[in-house]
Amino acid sequence: MSANKALSDLTIEELNKKKKKSTAVMLSFGIVMCVAIVVLVYLAFKTKKYALSGIPASLFCLFIPIYVNYAQINQEIKSRQSSKG
Repeated sequence: MSANKALSDLTIEELNKKKKKSTAVMLSFGIVMCVAIVVLVYLAFKTKKYALSGIPASLFCLFIPIYVNYAQINQEIKSRQSSKG
C-alpha cells in the first residue's frame, strides 16, 4: 500500500484502520503535549523566565495537522456511509 494514497482510493476497512491509527496518534500526542505544557509552565514560574510560558501555546499549532487529517478521514467515512444508505 502506498503511503501517499488518497483517501478516496482507500476501502472502508483501510479507512477504519487509518482512523484508529489517527486516533491513537492524536491521543498520545495530546497526552505528551499536556505533560509538556504542565512542565513548561511550572519551569517558567519556578525559574522566573516567563518567556517559557509562550512555548505551550505554540504546541497547539503542531496539533492542527493531526486533527485536520482525522477530520478528513471521518468526513470520507461519513460520505461513503451516506452514499450506501
